[in-house]
Amino acid sequence: MRVLAPYKVALVMTFVFTLLMAAIGAILPLLTSALIDQVFTDRNMEVFLPLAVLYIVAPIVQMVVGVYQGTIAIVIAVLFAADLRYLVYHHLLGLSLRFFNVNSAGKVVNRVMEDTQTIVSIINMSFSTTISDCVIAVVAILATFTINWRMALLLCGIVVVFVLNYRISIHRIVRYTRMMRHEDDMLTGGVQNRMSATLAVKTFGTEERENTVFQGHNTSSLNYGWIRDLANNNFWMNVGLISALSQALLFFCGCALVLKGQMTYGQVMAFNLYALQLIWPAVRFSQIAGRIQEGKVAMGRLFEYLREVPEIQDCAHPKSCKRLEGRVDFEDVHFHYNPQVPVIQGITLHVKPGESVAFIGTTGCGKSTMLNLLTRFYDVTGGCIKLDGVDIREYRLKDLNRQFGIVLQESYIFSISVRDNIRYGRPNATEEEVIAAAKAAEIHDFIMTLPEGYDTAIGADGAALSVGQKQRINIARAICANPSIMIMDEATSSLDSDSEAAIQRGMERLLKGRTSFVVAHRLSTIRNSSQIVLIDKGKILEHGTHDELMAIENGRYHDLYTKHIGKGVLDD
Repeated sequence: MRVLAPYKVALVMTFVFTLLMAAIGAILPLLTSALIDQVFTDRNMEVFLPLAVLYIVAPIVQMVVGVYQGTIAIVIAVLFAADLRYLVYHHLLGLSLRFFNVNSAGKVVNRVMEDTQTIVSIINMSFSTTISDCVIAVVAILATFTINWRMALLLCGIVVVFVLNYRISIHRIVRYTRMMRHEDDMLTGGVQNRMSATLAVKTFGTEERENTVFQGHNTSSLNYGWIRDLANNNFWMNVGLISALSQALLFFCGCALVLKGQMTYGQVMAFNLYALQLIWPAVRFSQIAGRIQEGKVAMGRLFEYLREVPEIQDCAHPKSCKRLEGRVDFEDVHFHYNPQVPVIQGITLHVKPGESVAFIGTTGCGKSTMLNLLTRFYDVTGGCIKLDGVDIREYRLKDLNRQFGIVLQESYIFSISVRDNIRYGRPNATEEEVIAAAKAAEIHDFIMTLPEGYDTAIGADGAALSVGQKQRINIARAICANPSIMIMDEATSSLDSDSEAAIQRGMERLLKGRTSFVVAHRLSTIRNSSQIVLIDKGKILEHGTHDELMAIENGRYHDLYTKHIGKGVLDD
């Protein structure tokens, strides 16, 4: 209703046009009755011409009104579709990282596009029809009681049979529609995931296994679909049978009353026309009701997302900030995804502006989680993290996000030009700033070899680029954002040593005066850090500069560094 609110005037106009169409529809049976009783039976030729003119003009006027009504209804449906998609998309972008960790991209896309389209198609089909049918049905039933109340009661009984048929059939239709849509989610999510991992599928030769998994979900969707369609078909066969029998019953009952002198031929015809105006809306409503149940399933799936409350939100009175100095304090920080499994346990760490901090440790020790907490992708479950002496939960989220430039191990490339990819985090960056960022990331020379240079459009997920080239564009994007704090989570792991060394030279110049946090295994990255933090099972095991840690006899860092110095990489 919130989405439909801007179209109140258009909705009122549609309703008025519908009333007008219903009024014209209610006149036609009366004209038929008058023609039969007054012209054909009583031979009153004086009313013949006026009745004939009305009989011709009424449908024409009804059609013209219907064109206007239908046009408005279609416009409302199209605009509603766009607004509903935006509402869902806008809400999804505001949700926290945890939501996307448990919902696949394919599943989300399927709901945003398919379920929204289902709802819109139902509104487009049913809105004007339902209003029109309801008005016509009310007029028809009042008119039938005026003509013959006994026949009208019989007609009401027939409508009850339509309702019973609907009630009996609809539960099965809804149940299997919901199950089919769930399997469609699994299908879409699986296709999206496997298509993005085509290289892995080809490498391990798992095409047959993936085909089997796909066919399993496809078969389940097919089975639920045909059971749903079978129930729907039975429902419609019942509707057709009830409709045919009811028309025959009403006609012959009317004829019997004519023979008894309780109705005229014209009244029987008028009654049956009004009965059709009630029965066919009942038939159409049965059709619409089935679609509405599909819409309820789709709406329920969308509202499941719309009811999701962002885990990370601004506080009641958030503080705005422009550019921070970059002083970071972790004060007795605790965090868990599951209360029974602590991830971070009482970490305290103080970082001065401009310092570089390297987190090292085994896989799953909490290195990346520390960065996720700092950027407030998750909130700490104990203690606090401060930026420039202020708890990060007190800052406005949009302002806080602008403080960070983030480069992750997995590179993300958008299907836009190279220039727009680099300035994605800062759309107003100048051409000189974009080029400077590209040069610092050692990607400028490659960009100049592309057909249109910085204007070259990159395909989906940068399919035409190598892993190293995609990562350098990601690094250029982070540099171009001009953040006060730089975060590198295994950012150079996909680059060779020469490329990494060249990038680090440029980064050293650009990161001067910026606080930086690095998760890396390369010794060259680690040993030059202002602070090296060795984390084990969510706790700081050792902490200090490279020289300080090497001075600890039998220290964990000392042993790791000595063991792997020839490799140039610290393994887990």
